[in-house]
Amino acid sequence: MFSLLQKLLSLACACASCGLVAGCGEKESDRPEVKRREVRDELVPLRLRQLERVDRLPEAGEGRPAVSPKAFAAEPASLGRALAAVAPGADWPSEALSQAALGQLKKLVSGADAGEVLAEEFRATALRGEDGAPVPVSADHFPALLRTLTDEPEKIHFKMIGVEVSGETFVTRSHFETDAREGDAVVERSGVWSCEWQVAEPPRLRLLRVEEFEEVRGTKPFFEERTAAALGRNPRFGAQVLRGIEYWAQRITYFGDMSMTGHHGIAIGDVNGDGLEDVYVCDAGSLPNQLYLQQPDGSAVEAAADWGVDWLEDSRSALLVDLDNDGDEDLVVATIAMIAFAENTGAGKFILRGGHPGAQYPFSLSAADYDNDGDLDIYACVYGAGDDALSGKRGFEARSPIPFNDANNGGRNVLLENTGQFRFGDVTDEVGLKAHNTRWSFAAAWEDYDRDGDPDLYVANDFGRNCFYRNDRGHFTEIAEESGVEDMAAGMSVAWGDYNRDGAADLYVGNMFSSAGSRVAYQRQFATGQKEDAITGLQRMARGNSLFAGSGEGGAFTDVSLEAGAALGGWAWSSALADFNNDGWEDIAVANGYLTNTREDDL
Repeated sequence: MFSLLQKLLSLACACASCGLVAGCGEKESDRPEVKRREVRDELVPLRLRQLERVDRLPEAGEGRPAVSPKAFAAEPASLGRALAAVAPGADWPSEALSQAALGQLKKLVSGADAGEVLAEEFRATALRGEDGAPVPVSADHFPALLRTLTDEPEKIHFKMIGVEVSGETFVTRSHFETDAREGDAVVERSGVWSCEWQVAEPPRLRLLRVEEFEEVRGTKPFFEERTAAALGRNPRFGAQVLRGIEYWAQRITYFGDMSMTGHHGIAIGDVNGDGLEDVYVCDAGSLPNQLYLQQPDGSAVEAAADWGVDWLEDSRSALLVDLDNDGDEDLVVATIAMIAFAENTGAGKFILRGGHPGAQYPFSLSAADYDNDGDLDIYACVYGAGDDALSGKRGFEARSPIPFNDANNGGRNVLLENTGQFRFGDVTDEVGLKAHNTRWSFAAAWEDYDRDGDPDLYVANDFGRNCFYRNDRGHFTEIAEESGVEDMAAGMSVAWGDYNRDGAADLYVGNMFSSAGSRVAYQRQFATGQKEDAITGLQRMARGNSLFAGSGEGGAFTDVSLEAGAALGGWAWSSALADFNNDGWEDIAVANGYLTNTREDDL
């Protein structure tokens, strides 16, 4: 295994390699082509270094005691104090009532006596979304009402997304989900319940109204879990991949750049030219990246060491793309220190061709031929602004986003122009991408949305406004606000597609959905003294994902997130528009989740 980067680069060396100058692009198609002076190659040489024993901490039994998981866990007393500090009290009665109502809903579907939850005057609408006014339902008949929704009521799960208190009553809004097998069919039902409660100890449910309802039915699942079957025969799969972060946090030092939040991407491509897609997997610092070569039987063989790419640098993103137009896919990896480029020799090896030092702490990579010269160029989203030499802090710890919902103090994204033969130079500022370029960017995607022959760029930013750059023959103009796609939220991912089949490019943006934020941000005591636009901005950050319908040929977009049912995607990260069931309509897939402990009282 190897450590990739020769971390002996000085600022003077980096600056000496800069020689970027470029001309201006014009929007009108009848203007001359963009003229630029030569872009100098800015890649610096890198060397692979064999990891020596001295680079590792001694194992348990070699002068270092083993650390037990119990010792690693938080001290119970400290955990209790932390929970008490965030528990709703007299200053937030709405949150206390919301928690109590959630407990009552769970009791209601668990098979307990409905009389312990329902008020005497309880009324309800039909639970499967049929039209109709609420009707009286007795506690004795409520179990029969539940069975119209599912034969397994105990599998109904809730997430509280809204609460409003008014005198002796309060109203909650809860998202629910349930799934079941009915004969040969797989059925998933979800929606929103609006519940009116009596303020009591515990609360009593007076009215249940179904606001939203959706049923999805299929004869078989779209996907089958095959991870272990495909990868499980590789020794490092069990030893490295199947171990959780708590395991590695006990064994890898801070110096090893171990990331606790798992921001490590993958790249898919056919590296050996056999017609089968292979997978390159990035990993945290001190853990080797992996290359899985697909076999004809559907399994995969891990071969990163053989190919020379089992690097130990903390790697956040990768691309398998043909950078030199020789017909095979080369490798680009965004490491914590720089962007590394490796050439595919076509003979079962990658050769390290150098690294670009102008993008520390990159979070994602994307490729496009922005200037239509026949070579793929590389765009890197750089999240934080780098290290703080005075405090010794790194990455996100070194600088916080300010203000939280409209930050512009993050890292500087870079566009690296490919001038052939693995020569790359930073042309970000010269081509117009300097505008709003430090907004804690998480992901970007290219699409020729205005159908003028060159790719345009959308950038999702984690703390506030997103950016949309229109490409006019090699020069970019930031047009997010005028196009209606600023999407002031916690941007995590970008996907382009045509969800409504009208021929215009549509845009899907993955954001954070917060049930707590959806409740708290609408309370009267929330952010008192703040301006209204600041409060509405924070409310928007909790809403979830965004779907923007394109108008075609460069027009503005329309936010159709709510009416299309595309907003709720969990704590979203990556997302994609694709036709998964081959019915001609693009579906949405969202990867979501975060560091958490098990909670039995939440969805």
